[in-house]
Amino acid sequence: MLNAFSKLRSFLLGQEIIEAERRRAVRIPCRIKVGVEGVGTPAKVLSISVLGLRIETTSRLRKNTVLSIEGRDYPGLPLSARVIWCQHRKDHWLAGLMFVGSNEEKNVSWVKTALDKLGAGQNRVKERRAHIRVPAEGIAYLANRSGDRLCEGQLRNLGLGGALFLSEVGVQAGTTVRLQSDIVGRPALDEPGTVRSCRKDVRSQNFLVGIEFSDTGTESVRKFLRQLGR
Repeated sequence: MLNAFSKLRSFLLGQEIIEAERRRAVRIPCRIKVGVEGVGTPAKVLSISVLGLRIETTSRLRKNTVLSIEGRDYPGLPLSARVIWCQHRKDHWLAGLMFVGSNEEKNVSWVKTALDKLGAGQNRVKERRAHIRVPAEGIAYLANRSGDRLCEGQLRNLGLGGALFLSEVGVQAGTTVRLQSDIVGRPALDEPGTVRSCRKDVRSQNFLVGIEFSDTGTESVRKFLRQLGR
């Protein structure tokens, strides 16, 4: 079985479409605290991929320096990365780093744990999903074809082609629905789709409803994803 680091190829997210055509692996927006060798204060990972990451730090990182990056939010061993670029932005520094460890080292590092959590790991690959899902939260609704709301729940993740919805009510696979969200400060969603899976979550005793959108990559979904990435 191929490892997760060789399976992720592209993730189209709004303004990153052009960049996606140039990269072997497009980075996923996130907020992860890490420790950087030689930097006293924790740094923040702003985006991550199977090849590298972009971080925000209070110190300048010298280009071509290989540093050990330790995950603070996710378990796993530290992983080495080479500084590709570093730019000063107001009161902080932004830096792009490329991992230099082997696939074996990556697979026991905090990076693999983080990618699994963000939807780029083995569990997502097994589902043969075409697009990576971005973690999301907030009240959402399932409606019928006419737009009449059937139940209220929580949005768990969102991708260009679908979403995961947490509900107190189970919805049969094959049901045609509309996923709606009108969270204040975020673009509205009203996406038609079909329920592809529905399973009970043991912890919450609610149902996890997997939805496949009728159209992939609509503008409203892209706007919502861009907002999540900020």
